[in-house]
Amino acid sequence: MSTDSKLGMPGEVLLIRGAPLDQNCKIDVRDGFDTPRMVVNGTASFLSYVPELLSRARKLWLSSGEWTQPVTLGRLPVINYMADADLYEAALRKADEVVQLVNRPAFNAPAAIQRTRRDQVAASLAGLPGVSIPRTIRTPAPDRATLAEAIAAASLTFPLLIRPAGAHGGAGMIKVDRREDLETAKVRFDDGPVYVTEFADFADADGLYRKARLVVVGEEIFLRHIIIGDSWLLHAERRAQNTQTEEEAALAAFAEQTCPAIRSAVMAVADALDLDYFGIDCSLRPDGAILVFEANACMNVLHNSASSPNMWDAPIATILAALRGLLAEPARWRAQPPAAA
Repeated sequence: MSTDSKLGMPGEVLLIRGAPLDQNCKIDVRDGFDTPRMVVNGTASFLSYVPELLSRARKLWLSSGEWTQPVTLGRLPVINYMADADLYEAALRKADEVVQLVNRPAFNAPAAIQRTRRDQVAASLAGLPGVSIPRTIRTPAPDRATLAEAIAAASLTFPLLIRPAGAHGGAGMIKVDRREDLETAKVRFDDGPVYVTEFADFADADGLYRKARLVVVGEEIFLRHIIIGDSWLLHAERRAQNTQTEEEAALAAFAEQTCPAIRSAVMAVADALDLDYFGIDCSLRPDGAILVFEANACMNVLHNSASSPNMWDAPIATILAALRGLLAEPARWRAQPPAAA
């Protein structure tokens, strides 16, 4: 395969995108004369940061409807851009057939993405050395009784986190502290399957909560950020005051100090999930273990909502460079075609 030495990108690839089952998208319009941009949830979120890839890709869109096999696919390496196993369940099945037909390397292979439902990730990572992950089930929730029965059947221990399948960023998530609270919990019934996860209290000795976002790019591991706050539900806007110095120190020390200590555990996660590029939201525990909250390819790690310059500019640039390098070398991707007999 030819490679452009300046951009470091493959000469041509087959880029697979899909329509989510919920059919939801939004149009991002910015002031000015630019063309409006369609934003679809549950993607790998890197295309707008690697625009040169779009000009070099043969684009294949897959819907959730009846499967119509494309007549001519060619024999190109496949980059799968669908990242949510719930939102793209049908399209990912089609994408996996495409990968088998072209018989070339696949980046974030559809078959691997299909196994990244929250319940399947919890099962896959359970028991890995240095890794802790709360038990999770996926269940239909047409009514309160059905949900309660599923929780009892799985012998889940309260408190529990309940969230709609296919939702991210805490959207629609509630915490139910006691079994009796389930009777009045504001669960979104008749809205598709839900995930139910045992809540793990990860407060540190000082009473603060710390959530790290790790990013795996091939065999490399990066720290995107650490959010420190006084609540277990952590997002960028919930950072506690006066934690910037600690976060800056954590970012500076990660490559030389933190990463070597957790590398074995993180790469065990990568091997279990079989993904080329994904994020891990976790708590780095005092005993050296990682408490995993979620691990998937949906995390938009390249978006920086803060004005530059800031402490996240450097890790984002490093992650992007590593991603570009990996995209340029299909031979390094995890999913390789079977060796010729």
